[in-house]
Amino acid sequence: MLFQKRNFYSFAASLVIVSVLLSGCLYPAERRAENQVPSEMLLDMTQKGIEQYRADTSVLPIVTKELNTPIFEKYEIDFTKMVPKYLPDVPGNAFEKGGVFKYVLIDVETNPTVRLIHLGAVSTVADVQLAVDRYRYNNDNKLPIKEDLGEGYFSIDFAKIGMKETQVPGTAGNYLLPLIMNSKGVVGIDYAMDIATVLRESEATVPDRTDPRYVMARESTFVPAKSFPYKMEDGQPKLLKLN
Repeated sequence: MLFQKRNFYSFAASLVIVSVLLSGCLYPAERRAENQVPSEMLLDMTQKGIEQYRADTSVLPIVTKELNTPIFEKYEIDFTKMVPKYLPDVPGNAFEKGGVFKYVLIDVETNPTVRLIHLGAVSTVADVQLAVDRYRYNNDNKLPIKEDLGEGYFSIDFAKIGMKETQVPGTAGNYLLPLIMNSKGVVGIDYAMDIATVLRESEATVPDRTDPRYVMARESTFVPAKSFPYKMEDGQPKLLKLN
């Protein structure tokens, strides 16, 4: 079914705003190199603040999000509730202070744990999503497919959407992760290499019928934002078939 013009332009405008915000155009001018790298000290400090806040209030200091927000992006820490009582200041590498990371929580029901989202990767996905949507709008809702990856996923023909081949840095090693899309036209990051790297280095096991992204998030500094579901097959992470 063809996109409706009103819906397309509304969605496109939203993506442009998100992309501008996340690309750093609105970051404070005093961005410093140390604000662009993860810090165990800042993570530990934030973790302790979260634990004390929860002990005092029985709730978590998180931003209210829509119910359909992807799980790894859903529980964003609200630093306005923590500073200065539970933290002396917002971590310097957090988006709120000009850094490139969003601080989020995982396992909020059982063991709330602080993790990071790299906003540069999120911004890149938003840019590619906008280009894919524009292509679909102008081409009878067809997808800019380069190769069928199986299970309802495809590599993206960047030439068709007027972009250079685009990847994002891995979170667990010095390599690049490809951007892919599903049959619904949703763009995301293929985290298979990150998942495999984290599982290998941590020697963690993935329980039966468990999405290995959750194990990766527990064993890593980062969560797999803008990702698709995975399964383990012959000891390797594979994209889960799209329903």
